[in-house]
Amino acid sequence: MNYDNPLLPIWEFYQITGDCLKVAQRTINRENEYFMRDTGFIGKSIEDATDKIVKSRRETEDYVVLSLWIAFERFMFNHVQEAGSILLEKHPLSFSQKLFDKLTDAVEYWKVEDVLDMFKNGMVSTQLIGDAKNIKKYRDWIAHKNPKKATPSKVTPETAYKILSTLMYEIQNLFSLEKT
Repeated sequence: MNYDNPLLPIWEFYQITGDCLKVAQRTINRENEYFMRDTGFIGKSIEDATDKIVKSRRETEDYVVLSLWIAFERFMFNHVQEAGSILLEKHPLSFSQKLFDKLTDAVEYWKVEDVLDMFKNGMVSTQLIGDAKNIKKYRDWIAHKNPKKATPSKVTPETAYKILSTLMYEIQNLFSLEKT
């Protein structure tokens, strides 16, 4: 994808963290105390240490999905605000400016699902929007972990990155086409 993707640094962080966890697991499996010194793995059994690494991997995956969603949401709101700037070209300018300011402030409080729905009707794939909403459900569960609500289907960082990057590309492409 040939655009400035704000998800890329998060994705790279996830890949590097995964590599670090692999190295830690290999070090533990070989019981290499030299590389384990000054870590919390000293004195732990291989099973205990492996357990901690597995839990860390799961938590990292959830936090990466959460981070990817946050970056996507900011991207989307920024594009909606940018689309509203056309108001500044309308007369009377004093009213247009007030309307634009109101839009800019209010968009931060809109439901993300409603903003996503604005891209339906042939602008962006309905399936892609539905997939993004599923990521949002999982993101909400990660952030709040409400025991009274059922756990939604797990979303992997790979899936979230692919879906959100594609959706961002389509949104950005939509806005660039409208400018020409």
